Amino acid sequence: MLQDNKACLNSTGYEFIRIDSPKNTAIEIKNFLKDKKIFGTIYVSVEGININLAGEEKIIKSLEEIFHQHELFKNILFKHSYSDRPPFKKLKVKVKSEIISIKKEVNNIFNIKKNYIDPKELKKKLDNGENVYLLDTRNNYEVNIGTFKNAKNLNILKFDEFADKIDELKKIEGEVVMFCTGGIRCEKALGYLNEKGINSFKQLKGGIINYLKETNGNHWSGECFVFDDRITLDKNLNPTYKELCPKCQKVINTFDRTKCKECMQSG
Repeated sequence: MLQDNKACLNSTGYEFIRIDSPKNTAIEIKNFLKDKKIFGTIYVSVEGININLAGEEKIIKSLEEIFHQHELFKNILFKHSYSDRPPFKKLKVKVKSEIISIKKEVNNIFNIKKNYIDPKELKKKLDNGENVYLLDTRNNYEVNIGTFKNAKNLNILKFDEFADKIDELKKIEGEVVMFCTGGIRCEKALGYLNEKGINSFKQLKGGIINYLKETNGNHWSGECFVFDDRITLDKNLNPTYKELCPKCQKVINTFDRTKCKECMQSG
């Protein structure tokens, strides 16, 4: 049984790449991972793959190497964090229509202009007080838990509302750096923005998780919400296992997760 707080390696990565037969690819992955002591989710679609794995470090890193040996997945950037136990109940491999949904057709998804900014480069800009427009592309409840100091957001409840903000986005001036948890939402957003004539926006490479790992969390305030049983990560990428209201996602820190007081009053 996993004991210490580094007993489980959590690895997340994605790649927008054409997969002609997502079903066959998913079956291939399922067969390969069968009987291995790992947990997590893998979503496969015609537009690519989204991977979240958890387990013993030696096993996870060997799986990353095997993914990198595959022609389709050789460029995946895996981001790491640790926990005392797997934050998933089981391993799930599913075929989906999209690996991340924006509710709009993005025709250039395989030719996205990848305008990355490295975490250390962003930190240096912020250290020097440069005028950078930090744009949080995540949902409101994630922003409320933690974000970059002085960052702006789009006041959205779900990521598929991002495209509805195109007129607002076109008005932003200066150097814009978008960020999300691991990068996948920003990359999909960049594809959509490129098609709408916005080509100058940058994307934080590897997202918040990569930034916290590479910079010790300078200029970050609060915690980072993650979509698994860890709930949030602190600046050192340690899991908090906080309890959230299942309706509004506010932190309530109680074993009774029926609803927070506000949601109980509103029904």
